[in-house]
Amino acid sequence: MHKTLVVARKETEELMRTKSTILIGLGFAFFFSLLNSLAVIKGKDSASAISLDSSIFFVPAAIGFFMAYMSTGQIFLREKADRVIETLMCAPVNLRQIWLGKVLGATAVAYSLSFFTALVIIVIVNILSESILLPGAPILFHILLVVPTFIAALAGLLGFVQFLLGMRENRILNFVIFVPAFAALYGSGYMTSSSLAISWTYVGILFGISALLLTVTAYLTKRLSRERIVTTIT
Repeated sequence: MHKTLVVARKETEELMRTKSTILIGLGFAFFFSLLNSLAVIKGKDSASAISLDSSIFFVPAAIGFFMAYMSTGQIFLREKADRVIETLMCAPVNLRQIWLGKVLGATAVAYSLSFFTALVIIVIVNILSESILLPGAPILFHILLVVPTFIAALAGLLGFVQFLLGMRENRILNFVIFVPAFAALYGSGYMTSSSLAISWTYVGILFGISALLLTVTAYLTKRLSRERIVTTIT
């Protein structure tokens, strides 16, 4: 576990030093937070409360999805392209520890921006609205536990795919998957933000899917070999 945390700290520090990624993430967080906050305050009290919960359910998850994609591109794909991964493969750490450390590093950065997004939405809504609006218990659970699990599952899957496939296949697949998935996630949230009451059922379903995906990807990572990764660099 110590070796995993060393890898995680290394990746987190490298991501935080990549100012372009952080600035883009902050820009997305502010823009979508403001956009959804303005939509929330247009409703009446009960409608606004529903809209607030829906916005916090979807928007931080969408930001987390975006940042997971950006982060894994930095710590998995770019290291592969720069052949840094070959050096890491020679270190006294197994492949699963490398994968898990990178996933934790990507999750830490992405979740920080997701949590920040949720806070910005709550603050803006309460500044501009005439009454105090706070998220319900399912949404608090969603932000504190489900969103980081969701981000870790995405980062883990993207990292596994980037380890498994060659450089050209990765670039094509990432673009094909990311653009429609991000558009669908944010679009569905924006369209339902004023009418969908978020219950424990929705939160539980997302948590279950995320935990299952993370578990399956962790298992599949056991079947990867260092030789397989090295042969896909070129």
